[in-house]
Amino acid sequence: MQEGGDNEQGPLERRTGVRPFLLAAAFLSFSVTAHTAEFTAANLAFFESKIRPLLAEHCYSCHSSKAERLRGGLHVDSLEGLLKGGDSGPAIVPGDAENSLLIKAVRYTNPDLQMPPKNKKLADHQIADLAKWIHSRASWPAAEQASASPPAKSSHEIMEKDKSWWAFQPIRRPDPLRNNRKSSVANPIDAFILAELAVKGLKPNPIATRRELIRRAYFDLIGLPPSPEQIAAFAKDKSTEAWPRLIDHLLSLPQYGERWGRHWLDVARFAQSNGYERDGEKPESWRYRDYVVKSFNEDKPYDQFVKEQIAGDELDHVTFDSIIATGFQRLGVWDDEPDDKRMAEFDELDDVLSTTGSAFLGLTIGCARCHDHKFDPIPQTDYYQLLSFFRNIRLSESAKYSLDSPNYVPLAEPTKVKEWQLAQKAKLKPIEDQLVTATNDADKKKLSKQIEDVKGERPPFDFALVVRERGIQPPATHVLIRGNAGNPGSEVQPAFLTVLGARPPALAIPAPGATSIGRRRAFADWIASAANPLTARVMVNRIWQHHFGHGLVKTTSDFGRAGAPPTHPQLLDWLAAEFIENGWSIKKLDKTIMLSQTYQLSSHAEDATANAADPGNDLLWRQNLRRLEAEALRDTILAMSGNLNPKMGGRGFFPRLSGEVLAGQSRPGLDWEISSPAELSRRSLYAYVRRTMPVPMLDAFDYSNTTSPLSERPMTTVAPQSLLMLNDAFMKQQAGGLADRIAKEVGDKPDPFIARGFELAVGREPTKQERRLSRDFIQRQEKAFAALRTRLTFRPDVPTSLSVSYLEKLKGEHFLIGPQAGWSYYRGRWSGAYEGIRTMERDRGPFVLATLPGFSNGVVETKVVLHTACESAGLLFRASAKEHEAHGYEVVIEPREQRVLLRRHSGELTTLAQSSAPVPTGQSLPLKVQFDAARIRVWLSDNSKPILEFTDPKPILITGQVGVRAWGAAVSVDDLVLRPDGASSMAVLDEQLAAPDRRALQAFCLLLLNLNEVVYVD
Repeated sequence: MQEGGDNEQGPLERRTGVRPFLLAAAFLSFSVTAHTAEFTAANLAFFESKIRPLLAEHCYSCHSSKAERLRGGLHVDSLEGLLKGGDSGPAIVPGDAENSLLIKAVRYTNPDLQMPPKNKKLADHQIADLAKWIHSRASWPAAEQASASPPAKSSHEIMEKDKSWWAFQPIRRPDPLRNNRKSSVANPIDAFILAELAVKGLKPNPIATRRELIRRAYFDLIGLPPSPEQIAAFAKDKSTEAWPRLIDHLLSLPQYGERWGRHWLDVARFAQSNGYERDGEKPESWRYRDYVVKSFNEDKPYDQFVKEQIAGDELDHVTFDSIIATGFQRLGVWDDEPDDKRMAEFDELDDVLSTTGSAFLGLTIGCARCHDHKFDPIPQTDYYQLLSFFRNIRLSESAKYSLDSPNYVPLAEPTKVKEWQLAQKAKLKPIEDQLVTATNDADKKKLSKQIEDVKGERPPFDFALVVRERGIQPPATHVLIRGNAGNPGSEVQPAFLTVLGARPPALAIPAPGATSIGRRRAFADWIASAANPLTARVMVNRIWQHHFGHGLVKTTSDFGRAGAPPTHPQLLDWLAAEFIENGWSIKKLDKTIMLSQTYQLSSHAEDATANAADPGNDLLWRQNLRRLEAEALRDTILAMSGNLNPKMGGRGFFPRLSGEVLAGQSRPGLDWEISSPAELSRRSLYAYVRRTMPVPMLDAFDYSNTTSPLSERPMTTVAPQSLLMLNDAFMKQQAGGLADRIAKEVGDKPDPFIARGFELAVGREPTKQERRLSRDFIQRQEKAFAALRTRLTFRPDVPTSLSVSYLEKLKGEHFLIGPQAGWSYYRGRWSGAYEGIRTMERDRGPFVLATLPGFSNGVVETKVVLHTACESAGLLFRASAKEHEAHGYEVVIEPREQRVLLRRHSGELTTLAQSSAPVPTGQSLPLKVQFDAARIRVWLSDNSKPILEFTDPKPILITGQVGVRAWGAAVSVDDLVLRPDGASSMAVLDEQLAAPDRRALQAFCLLLLNLNEVVYVD
């Protein structure tokens, strides 16, 4: 029967009435019988002297009746076993060595089938002997051709030692004071930790300071810093209830769900696109993210959280949330144009099963897809038995994501939509009433924004990316030989893990009109059962990990033999038992952990004895110093600057992407949106997650892997992180916001500015040395900025090709980055669309024009600095813009070609004159252009003789503007002066640049954002 097909008989079955595996058995019987013929004495002697010893030495330990565990279902200690073969098929074809699987295996011709394994390849002469033996019809003594011994235990049979692995043992609530009844330790967590420290003769650190504790609690629970005022209030509150009260407060905030929901999204491999080249959007996938945030805020019992994600559509009480929760199964990568549709189907199912195993059970179940698990007691049959729970779900998505596709389930009944519309009107009325009576412009603006946000909300739950069953007749599930969808083996039925007492699920008979037989519901109930030894352990370990930096089991998604054993197994079981007994409440467990003295310990590592005995802090004699993850770091910077937008939910915002990032796409900018400044200031959780286009700032700080479940974020320290923090446009923007905030609160005098800056950044006053260093820094920066007051810098920020849809969304200032006030920006000329892509014409690319009064004759003087990698820079004069193209003259400097050109833009592009000249990058080049009617002269450097001189026979004699063009990298224009004939000179400045003293304060704020105390949580 073909995998995935219905129950019809195949052509062979219809003709013979015999199933193929019975025919195979009959053929095997015939084959063995045929080989009972006598062989020559030489043949048998060769077998006994060369082949039998070789098989015994290299193969019997895994492939014989005496093997402790039979591998791959293959016996090589009888001719019958070799002819029958194992999971991969017959091992030998007598008389045909080249087509015998055994020969291919020992030759290592297939990287997936190499025997003996582990770099123990046979010698060439041994392989030659095997080939010679098979070629001679595989002689074997007649009396021993069939298996005489009872078959060895198959690798499918779970041994007692497998069941005894710690993670498979029932959860038992240990007594924390079992070894010390006289202990005065109140918190059981501390009792377990102190008992282990005592064995090593170690003492715990003292309790952290109040400032350290409140910052630790804020970052752990909501991922944002406390304000200086909140820190001061907590430091003054000496009551015993201050700490529990602070924890309760933070647990009640909506930001808690955003913080802890992000942790779960890592495990769920959340993304809003499919991956692969086209990487199209998964519409409505953001609803799953919002469901997760809501679930954590509501403290949804974890067992219910598990059931909803696996079988939310099959529960007794199906809700909008439970249906949306099944989006967990749709979040994986998806190939919209697979080479092999059968394999693609099983790749998708494997993604679901493997993610389910990692997320909920802490097991690498996917390793058993092609063969028995190499480390854990998970036979290949178990894998497919588990897979059959999901075999009937719809996963493949329509190519264009049509919302009327059968893969999208309508979730809103008309009455529900009407209810929502009435609720929206009720929400709008008080805001509109306030707007009518508002007199303050700021209040009006704020209220108008609230009305805009409410009106922008959608009718909830029209459609969602979820799963549903194909019907009540699920397709058969077969073990796939070596994971090959085209090579199905024996059929299997749903059953739970053998090592945990496998049994088939109890499935109810579907009621009339039912669309499901409840397989996933049965699987979800088994996983979420209090009797399952893995589920609670895995989750409490994840929770512990996010409070301490690493779990009691450091490999949080691998509780198998390849993972790390628990450092405190009794504590892990106590936490798991406590978790279950408290109704699977995550918030209660958070509080239990945070109330322990172990959590509150200082992270200081000065104890030499403890450092020597336990350098990795596995025994938890101190708290761990932890760096903020990418999202928490970005959110903290937004909070410090005062720009953080607390808006929750929805599709999310589209981060601003540079041209370098966009250029990495096959269709740059396709399906990307332009978000408003307010949207760009939302929490990082709401950044649109596209698999092939990570946001550089988040990616540099080890943002989540969206391809497969990620349980532990790596924490790298690399140079690009520092470069980004100092130079990224986002960082500079937030530094400006922080400077504005501080100046508004305390003024711009250095001393109070420095003091408030430290309070906002790290929650403390600066030391005397920090005050002195800060004052010196501000003074140096002020002098440096005073020297750059007349510098104008323009940097191109788009690739050479863009999708038409994205190109049309961009404003002129998105093509070149530079000063805004006093300048008009244009995208330049782009070719006609080909397959939805337009390409920029390099010599007519993005440019800017000054908005100063124009002139037709005169002189332009400046100093030009070509940044490294700048390919060309242009100074436009007597210029205007027609739509987005320049009209006028341009002096072009090309450092790669070491030349200067004079060009005319008049519909056509004409090079009027050119000259070779040394054009270095990174150096100031004096440039002067004089234009009088048709005569144009250009000087480069201080030479008295022009480098270019030309009289245009077709002159453009208009009153025009001065402008700049750049490509490849930025160009800076210093001391730009315009001298129109008959008028006074005009010096062009960046009108947006603050005074040097204010820019120096902004530079100081950028320094504050880069402090280690901002990036690391004590």
